[in-house]
Amino acid sequence: MARIGDYIEAAAPVSPTTRGAEVYERFLAEPNTLVVAVVDDDRRPLGLIERNAFTLTMAGAFGRELYAKRPVSALMNDRPTIARAADGAEAFFATIDSSEAASLLGGFIAVDGDGRYVGVGAILQVLQAGSALYKRRAEEMGELARGLAAAEARARASSRAKSEFLAVMSHEIRTPLNGVLGVAALMQRLLTQEELRPHVDTIVQSGQGLLRLLTDALDMSRAEAGLLALEPAPLSLAELAQDLDRLWRPRAEEKGLSLTVHTDLVGATGVMADAVRLKQLFNNLIGNAIKFTDTGGIQVSLTTGSTPDGVRVTGTVDDSGPGVPASAAATIFEPFNTGNAGRSSAGAGLGLAICRQIVERMGGQIALAAASSGGARFSFHVTVPAVQVEGAAGPAMAEPTPHDTLHVLVADDNATNRFLACKLLEMFGCTADMVEDGRAAVEAAQARSYDLILMDIKMPVMDGVEATRAIRALPGPIGRLPILALTANADDRDAETYLAAGMDGVVQKPIQPDVLLNAIRRVLTPSEDAARAAA
Repeated sequence: MARIGDYIEAAAPVSPTTRGAEVYERFLAEPNTLVVAVVDDDRRPLGLIERNAFTLTMAGAFGRELYAKRPVSALMNDRPTIARAADGAEAFFATIDSSEAASLLGGFIAVDGDGRYVGVGAILQVLQAGSALYKRRAEEMGELARGLAAAEARARASSRAKSEFLAVMSHEIRTPLNGVLGVAALMQRLLTQEELRPHVDTIVQSGQGLLRLLTDALDMSRAEAGLLALEPAPLSLAELAQDLDRLWRPRAEEKGLSLTVHTDLVGATGVMADAVRLKQLFNNLIGNAIKFTDTGGIQVSLTTGSTPDGVRVTGTVDDSGPGVPASAAATIFEPFNTGNAGRSSAGAGLGLAICRQIVERMGGQIALAAASSGGARFSFHVTVPAVQVEGAAGPAMAEPTPHDTLHVLVADDNATNRFLACKLLEMFGCTADMVEDGRAAVEAAQARSYDLILMDIKMPVMDGVEATRAIRALPGPIGRLPILALTANADDRDAETYLAAGMDGVVQKPIQPDVLLNAIRRVLTPSEDAARAAA
């Protein structure tokens, strides 16, 4: 088990009487030293000096004159985070309170069992520890997914119960994952040390990989229970192809691969289909192709043709990788098929199984063949109705609200989620109050004036849905207060329940800053229909 001591540097500490000039010269001479501990004669920690803050102070106007001869005790952080070197790293980071999360980015001090100084950890060590911990968590999730294969054979009759179980597990895992990705997103925006950006990107990518695994497991369970929902809507296939090219070309080029997206839409350019599921289908196939291809490239094709029953949409993804052996081809679309595909870097074995479920749910077929380049060719076809689609109508960012500032109530029982929501609101120029359950949210809405409520769903005492109904039952403007759901539940049916209860919108966790900002703008900007009705 990884311990705090594995992620520290045994940098020499200084005494509280050390002059500021000496520490300044040390930072100049030691460019890799990010933090320095201040200890007493018994080597017990007194404070911490963080490189950036200290050097900015010294480099400021009259900084050297003011602080060069003063003891560092006047400049140090006298309330640093302190951890025992022998403690487990995962337990340490899990117990960090939301109020300490920001200070942790400035470093921490490690001590032995007697409380004496052992070393220091800076932001680099925090990132390394977080990356290692969540990589292991993703590996554990992969083992869990493979273990479900054995459980499935013993519990085929309980697929609906398994779907509900995975939905609960999805919520429980998304909650801490929201904290990881939320802090990483804040760091991406605020980070000034470019050499650390790859570490932050690794945390984001690992977290997103874990999130995809959760989504795949949940979709697989829904499909087996007959609950995989389709929501057909007018879809421009040309825009779909453009989105795929914008998303995947940079990722292919990062690996030194080419990627082309070809369209031949003679049958129709617009169809009635579920855009989310079609994108999920292509994303799984293209992501696999990039993963298993080391040289050459990937060719994506999207074509349409007219049939008596509608428009036949055909998608093809060719890669120049090692291909799939004939012995593995027969079971390639089975769930949890990970081991004998003749390729390295196998995942949990859910992606292709979900592709098959989506295609079959649409009434089509998916197949594997050999590509002309020697790699694998995955192709599918579905028949859907043709429709007229208007020009590009992407999810544009809503206009800013007319408010000078917003006062927001955040209701969430998780301290990390409250911390992240408030930090994002601060970034948007808003002020915020926080409560920990739905009943407290109802009481706060009646006691103080707010422009908006961000409401978690699963809370003790009173959940978010019940709290929303209670607020909607209140008289006057309070009963019309805009409410946005912040939820780790990814089920579309849950979102319909929240809207039916009176919520004005749903933002899924892990929270993406731009998505939250756009949702806030939309619920606080009167629609044209509402404006005409008010007039």
